[in-house]
Amino acid sequence: MTTPPVDVLVVGAGTTGLALALQARDHGAHVRIVERRAELFRPSRAMIMHPRTLEVLRPLGVTDALLARGDVAAAARLHLRSRVVPVGIERLDLPRTAFPHLLLIRQADVEAVLSEALAARGVTVERGAELVGIRPGKSHLAILRHNERDEELEEVPYLYLAGCDGTASVVRERIGAWHGGDYAEEVVLADLELGGTAAGPAGTGGTAGGPATAADPTVPAAAGDLAP
Repeated sequence: MTTPPVDVLVVGAGTTGLALALQARDHGAHVRIVERRAELFRPSRAMIMHPRTLEVLRPLGVTDALLARGDVAAAARLHLRSRVVPVGIERLDLPRTAFPHLLLIRQADVEAVLSEALAARGVTVERGAELVGIRPGKSHLAILRHNERDEELEEVPYLYLAGCDGTASVVRERIGAWHGGDYAEEVVLADLELGGTAAGPAGTGGTAGGPATAADPTVPAAAGDLAP
């Protein structure tokens, strides 16, 4: 089945893909964005948004919603053996920006805000749609499968194909682009429901030369991100 052509087909509905789709739509492009995962929720892979990121997103009209969901008065408690040292990072010495602060916000919340902004522009994230092939030629075609059990494939003519599908990118694999490399450090990240914790500053701790941990209890129901 061949469907009408699009200007930009975005593969991957993480923060990068969503922001790209928003920007392309605001420039008048006909956009589709597909995401292999059928469900919205996934563990948060980032907790901090920097001033420059907020500046870049500002023209897309999403910064107010992001600020409303996050915490700009971020603070932390450093646990150093028997000592606890409070650290305030609520304001940075950046006079030439409207956002002189870090924004503590889960990646899942950022994705929700960007998805809502896309929906307001008439673009719905097509979840459960997987890119399974690319057919180059006079009219470039992307081949999509909308359900693992569905044998019928969709062929989408496109002008631009944006590979925003993460480290195991199907787009990069199909076009023979750079496949990435290895990180020097190993990080484990989890979304947790913690009992007996009070809302307050994030906590971080560790020992000299050993692994460090960080927890953010500022999200609802004392859910936090633990990164050892």
